[in-house]
Amino acid sequence: MTPVRVPPGPVGAGRQGNKRAYERDPLAFLLDQRRYGDLVRFDDELYIVNSPALAEDVLKHTNTTYTITRDLLGDEADGGRASEDLARWMHARSLAGRGLNRSSLRAAEDRLAATAVRHAETWNARGRIDAIPALEELSADLIAEFCLGPETGRVPALVARLQDARLPGSLPLPGGRPLRRRRLHRVGRDLAAEVSRLIVRRRTRREGSPAAVADLLNTACDEGALTHEGAVSIVVANLFAAHETTAAALAWLFLLLDRHPHVQRQVRDEADRELAGGLPTAADLPRLAVTEAVVKETLRLYPPLWLLERAVDQPTELAGYPLRPGQRVAVSPFVLQRDPRHYDRPTEFRPDRWINRPAAAPLPKYAFMPFGGGPRTCLGAHFATVAMVVTTAALTSRYHLTRTPGTTPAFGTRTILQPEGLTLDLTTRDPQRHREQGAAAREAAQAWCGAARRPPSRAAR
Repeated sequence: MTPVRVPPGPVGAGRQGNKRAYERDPLAFLLDQRRYGDLVRFDDELYIVNSPALAEDVLKHTNTTYTITRDLLGDEADGGRASEDLARWMHARSLAGRGLNRSSLRAAEDRLAATAVRHAETWNARGRIDAIPALEELSADLIAEFCLGPETGRVPALVARLQDARLPGSLPLPGGRPLRRRRLHRVGRDLAAEVSRLIVRRRTRREGSPAAVADLLNTACDEGALTHEGAVSIVVANLFAAHETTAAALAWLFLLLDRHPHVQRQVRDEADRELAGGLPTAADLPRLAVTEAVVKETLRLYPPLWLLERAVDQPTELAGYPLRPGQRVAVSPFVLQRDPRHYDRPTEFRPDRWINRPAAAPLPKYAFMPFGGGPRTCLGAHFATVAMVVTTAALTSRYHLTRTPGTTPAFGTRTILQPEGLTLDLTTRDPQRHREQGAAAREAAQAWCGAARRPPSRAAR
């Protein structure tokens, strides 16, 4: 009998040895696996992908060759069946994606900065914040308003409760897991009920009021393309996923700006110069090139979705190696986005790489994939990017956000990649003084940005 060909991998460690090494430091373990090639055998059941081409092959065939086997709450999910349920769910997901990326929702984008500043005012009154919880509260408000309109009811509070219920307690109490599972489902039902109420309420909104994703979903329900339950499930999934990942990414961004004061000054100078003291709106985004580059570089170095996993549903091959149903394939955006084959000095924080990158040297499609890829890519990718740019510009133009002295954040990989233990100090800055300095900084900023043509600033209009 001909032995089955398997990819190379760590020799002699055995399944438990690899598992222990991974659990000690998941990120370092995954980075080390690159030395074995583009496809690595972790054990008989799990292979690791280390190239954009193979990542694309796996992710674009999700729902067919590969499946997602767990849902938002960690329950078993049959994500690969070619059924009417899956088709309807994917259709609902597509509609929500259009809503989250739709240009007609520009008015909703314009509200993002006001929401961010409202939260920052409460932070400033305290002077210091625990970054992850504070930014999760902000992100929950941002995505709730974007999906449901200005009236968000109990949704942000319920999203926070769902997050708390999802994470295990500090003490492994007997019977804690079943209790946590029941709490998860109870809070999930409460959140779904509140979202359902607000989606229905959107039907009676006044003419001319700002649009929201829920309006698009209501129209789809009226046309028979979507059930009300489907609309609710999609909004709930996006509320939970987007608030957690956006908060983590913003926490990394503020930590990186604290570590690189010269980049922080460039972001502030750009905001002073381009916003003329006002809050950023969707129309300002094309002029915030430095801020957008900082957002992209943050997502490259610290993608919240640091590891994606798919289960093999149909017999197939990957890089010439056979895969059988039941095996799993892992793709790490954290690893792919630090590959020296695609990025010069890949471990360094260099936002200018996104502004000055030569057009003749495009990245492979899946070399930058902070939101995943394929049919199950994160629907909130556009929203998260816009929210991060707007929030960064709004807050850095009004406040100094600095890491609390003496604190050392740690990599947290329990759910998403986040800087655990990060606290930030806030002090008010004088935007008028910095706007006056902005004119002097214009020439330097334009040189840093290259020869890219941008719309005129507010001050010049």
